[in-house]
Amino acid sequence: SIIPLFEKNTGALFQKGLKVQLLAKVEFHVQYGMSLTVWDIDEEFTLGDLAQKRAQVLRELARLNLLEANKLKLLPFPTQRLAIISSPTAAGFQDFTHQLEMNTLGYSYQWKLFPSQMQGLEAIQSLVQSFQAIEKENENFDAVVLIRGGGSSLDLLVFDELEVAMALANSSLPVLTGIGHERDDSVCDVVANIRFKTPTAVANFLVERSMEADAQVFRVMNNIGQALKWRQNQISVEFQNLLQKTGFSLSQKLKIQQAVFQTFQTRMMQKFGKSVYGIQEKLKMLENQIFQYNPLSIMQKGYARLSKDGKRLKSAKEISVGDVFFIQLKDGKLRAENKGIE
Repeated sequence: SIIPLFEKNTGALFQKGLKVQLLAKVEFHVQYGMSLTVWDIDEEFTLGDLAQKRAQVLRELARLNLLEANKLKLLPFPTQRLAIISSPTAAGFQDFTHQLEMNTLGYSYQWKLFPSQMQGLEAIQSLVQSFQAIEKENENFDAVVLIRGGGSSLDLLVFDELEVAMALANSSLPVLTGIGHERDDSVCDVVANIRFKTPTAVANFLVERSMEADAQVFRVMNNIGQALKWRQNQISVEFQNLLQKTGFSLSQKLKIQQAVFQTFQTRMMQKFGKSVYGIQEKLKMLENQIFQYNPLSIMQKGYARLSKDGKRLKSAKEISVGDVFFIQLKDGKLRAENKGIE
């Protein structure tokens, strides 16, 4: 019949709230009254109306200066405390949490689910309420993750609604989307801090950030170890020279040198030893040393970090003319377009 064919071609249920254009015949019967016979449904009309509405929402967000608002939120590094907006029964939510919890490097993440309806007439209010609930405890999170896990264009209409997009854009936390569709971006994707195609892609991005942070910590620890080794050698040379000048016997020299190294080793172990065996302890005890290697500290000196599609850029060759990329400064993120390479 007509309705199953419409649902098959559009990928959406024929339900209340959907705007349609019908080819129909109206008849009046003396006994049975008025009747409407529907011969066909114009699928292009429904899809075109939705595209026009989406464009209107984008124009309104631009008028309110909200298109780039969330993109300018600084994403903490690493990103480990997450507020998740999703349906608790969605496959995308299960994929996301499984990918985080089963990462092969054993990184730990804290997350809290703010359950929401993701389609239907009540989905708009449900999503807005989830963003409002997160704002009440935003100090507990690094970012918001909005995930769904796929669906047809019409199934994802809620993510083109102005109220939902405004709630996302006004979030005090950066928002990562993984709504799970391969076609045109939703309005929520457009205004999000970073957009990913699937929930699994969001999880992979977060694990990669943890790997990068881990590598920075170990680089700092390696530098500290090399500095300690250099200092130890320096002390050894200084005491050798001192003992030669004093004329002590060999046994006395050995005892003095052993005592000096024992004292040096004890002090170093007290200060750095235990921190080597735990990332948390290392971060606490070596905070001052690590701070100078933190990207935020480097940005304080006037440097910037470039990224495209959530990935850090290391070469001008990675950006083609016309590409949109982001410049991360110490107090926010700028959106830029490559007009040419000089």
